Amino acid sequence: MNANTFLHRASTKAATCAVATHKSTRYTSSQLHPSAAEIERCRDDIHTRMPQTAISALNQFLYDLFTDDDLVRAYFLRVGSTSPAGHAPTMPLDLCERAADRAGTYSGLLHHHERELAVVAGFVQSCGFYWCARQQALSAQPGPVAVSLRTYRSRITAAQRDLMQEPLRRLRRSHPELGSTLAQVLGMDFDGDVDPRQVARIQAALGSAQMQVH
Repeated sequence: MNANTFLHRASTKAATCAVATHKSTRYTSSQLHPSAAEIERCRDDIHTRMPQTAISALNQFLYDLFTDDDLVRAYFLRVGSTSPAGHAPTMPLDLCERAADRAGTYSGLLHHHERELAVVAGFVQSCGFYWCARQQALSAQPGPVAVSLRTYRSRITAAQRDLMQEPLRRLRRSHPELGSTLAQVLGMDFDGDVDPRQVARIQAALGSAQMQVH
């Protein structure tokens, strides 16, 4: 599965989730607009639960990404609706943590650094999706949603790029090969001399993780 196919499928799933959130989930003001102290508490929770790799540059990439307060808010805003069995909507942080765990144990990964990249990518691959879901919740109005999946995919792609552009730039500066590989794995761009088979293996790990988590 190439990067475009992977992101297209993931975006479609996330867009459907976001539309469903708009229709069926109601949030309190404190959920949509947490206090500064609550945001810092949530950021600390993300730091505790995000992957801790043996590669310091990848850890710093995650710290850099989650300096964005809106992304921190998005990882704690529950998505989906209460199931017929009474299960509550799911928190994105829980899903991302599970996706990272599943991606890192994928049997098709050949090298240790591939597993490190897979867990990091698994943790952040849906960040644009959840950022858009929160924006949708903020602008929610009664009645049906008149936004196409194509429009949602475009918004998700733009959000993902905006969120990751600077953290990836810093990662490339400190570790060019890892930065270029992660960028291609996430479908951000195709610059840099990287191993396409390695990229494909990590993307396969992400696809397998998504199927297990959702």
